[in-house]
Formats: sequence, C-alpha cells, structure tokens
Amino acid sequence: MSAAKHFFQLVADRDDEFDPHDWLPALDRRAALRMLSMTALATLTGCGAGGALSAGTNATGTTTTATTLTPSATSTTTGTSITLTATVSPSSATGTVTFYNGSTSLGSATLSSGTATIAASFSSAGTESLKAVYSGDSTYAASTSSTVTVTVTGSTVACSESLEGEEGPYFVDDSATGYERSNILSNLDGTSTQTGVPLTLTLYVYDSENGCAAMQGVQVDIWQCNASGVYSAESAESTTSESWLRGYQLTDANGMVQFTTIIPGWYSGRTNHIHLRLRSTYNSTDTDGTNTMQFFFDQTLVNTLATTVSPYSSEGTNPTTNASDRVYSTEEDGTTLMTLSGSTAAGYTATAKAYLPIA
Repeated sequence: MSAAKHFFQLVADRDDEFDPHDWLPALDRRAALRMLSMTALATLTGCGAGGALSAGTNATGTTTTATTLTPSATSTTTGTSITLTATVSPSSATGTVTFYNGSTSLGSATLSSGTATIAASFSSAGTESLKAVYSGDSTYAASTSSTVTVTVTGSTVACSESLEGEEGPYFVDDSATGYERSNILSNLDGTSTQTGVPLTLTLYVYDSENGCAAMQGVQVDIWQCNASGVYSAESAESTTSESWLRGYQLTDANGMVQFTTIIPGWYSGRTNHIHLRLRSTYNSTDTDGTNTMQFFFDQTLVNTLATTVSPYSSEGTNPTTNASDRVYSTEEDGTTLMTLSGSTAAGYTATAKAYLPIA
C-alpha cells in the first residue's frame, strides 16, 4: 500500500473499521452547533415540518371565534318576550347561531354582520340559564358564549283565550308518515324545497284556564302558501303530489314548538298569513274548525316584500291589507300579529302565543 493511500485510510476510518461510505471529513463541533441552532429556529418560525400555527388559527386550520350573548333584559315576566342577541367575532363569520335555555333549543338565527337575534319568552317563573352556540363554517371555528341568567317572575296580567280564526282553505289530514317535522320547506321526500325569505317560527301554547301554565303535548299543525300564493296537496292548485309547507309538532314542557319555513305570499282576497290547528285536551278533533287560528305579519314588511324582494315582488302589491282582511280585522281583532326580528336578507325569527281553549 502506498503512503498516500495509507494516509487516506487513517483519516477517513477513525473507528479503525473500514467503511467504504466513510469518506467525509469529521464534522466540526462548532459547525454542528450552528446547524442545530438553525433547525430549532426553523421549527419555531414554522418553517420546518409541523410548523407552529399562525395567530388566530386553531388545529383544524379554521379561524378562532368568540361568541357573546346579550339579552334585552335580565329580568322579565312569564309570557313576555325579550330579545337575545349573539355577537360573533370576527364579524365576517358566517353561518347560524343556536340559542339554548339549559339544554333546550330556543331556536336558531342566521348571522348578519356578526350578529344574530331571536325573540324568546318563558312559561314559568325561575332563573333561566341562556347561552348562544355558533356552529362555525369552513373558515371559522365554532364557539359558545358564556352562560347568561335571566330572572323570570310570574305575570300579574291574566291571560285570556285566543280568538278563533277560520280554518281557511286547504287543511290536509297529516296522518302520513313524515308530517311530524320541524322543517316544512320541502316535500316529505325532501324534494321541491320552497324559496323565499327564511322564517323560524316559535309558538308557545298556554292554558288560560289554569293560571296560564304551559301546555305540553298539544299537537300544532301548520300549513301555508308559498311565496307565489300557492298551497301544496290540492287539486285546485295542481299540487296533489306535493307536501311542502305542511307539518306538525307536539309542544314540549315549555309549551313550545318551532318550525323552519318561509314568509308566505298572498292570494286573492287574503293578506299574508299562516294557518294553525291546535289539538289539545280542550279540542282534539281533526276536522273541527273551532281549534284553529291564523297568524299575521306587520304591514310594513308585507309591503316591502311585495315591492322589492324576489320572488314576492313578481306577484305585485296585494290589494287586501291586514286592516281589510276579514280574519285579521274581524275574527281575530288584530290580536295574532307576530313579533319578528331579522331582515329580508338574513331571514326572520318570529314568536307567537296561543292561549287555549280557543274562543
């Protein structure tokens, strides 16, 4: 072996065991420390694999949010409506907020510029624990507000029976499977979803002959026309195979039911309205019109829909106003006008009350 070759082997093979890959010079200690420091720095700044998340981003890659809940009053009386306002930050977050009383949903509302509102009332005295839950979307993470308490005291005002509103056209027996539902926008098979301004309708049912106590187990049927003034399931409307905008629910322990629907349009001779039938211990029949009523919308909103909001505007302005509608003005004396919160762009929530037995 030549002297040069022998020298190379001694330098390259310091562990005294020949390795054909052991040809690199030894790593200088200071160079090793510099490389280690660069690796650590890259990890801290997010340059390495599994880098740190940027500010405001969580492990799912969505932007973190914060939800707060503000009631219009922290004390109220039974049966009196208050407004719950949820604020989601950042205000660019989209989607829906669901409001809860304990574990019971009070309803949902769509965010508009970072806020969502809903009207709520309570059937019994006590302390209610309320919260708002933002559902999140593909960009923003879900979040839940802190619990807010509202004190409810008994109302000193005696409630009276709700006035009857005629059954009106096109009630259909709902014995078919599927009619017990909250969302009534589509046919029972999910087809033919109706479009219009979204409406979440919450109804509370009270017993006027039992201290205005909440009534549980009342079957509340609802039916209405679509934005063009047409009803489903009627040969006269050429819709016999359709079942949209019809359904029923049973009231819970708070006397509450809730429906997801749209604001109805109008048809000749009638203002915009929703039909309801309430089957209870006072009147449980399917066909007796004495347990029916109708609910109505503020005339200003009705006029706005008819002139500026599609598809309602295609029908034009209704010559029949609330004041000239026979059911609103004569049968129910204007007592069944609903309280609405929201906008035509984001949709509305509405709260209504019924006091049984219907007079």
